Amino acid sequence: LGEVLVNVLLIDDDQYRDDYGPAQIASWDSLGMLEIAMAVERRFGVALEPEQMVALQTIGELKEHLRSQGVAFG
Repeated sequence: LGEVLVNVLLIDDDQYRDDYGPAQIASWDSLGMLEIAMAVERRFGVALEPEQMVALQTIGELKEHLRSQGVAFG
C-alpha cells in the first residue's frame, strides 16, 4: 500500500504515516481520492466506492478497510 500511495499521491516516504490523510497530504484531494481508488483496485483487486473514499480520512483507516476486505500487505 505504501508504494501505491507514494506513487499516486507523489509523496515522500516520510508522509506515509497511518495518521496522515487529506489534511496533511495536499495531493489527497478529490482527484487524488479517485486515483487512490483506481490504483487500489488494480493492485489489490478491491473496489472502493466514492462514499467509502470520502469516509476514509487517514492512511490507517484505508489500511483497516482493506484488511476488512481480505487484503494482506506489510
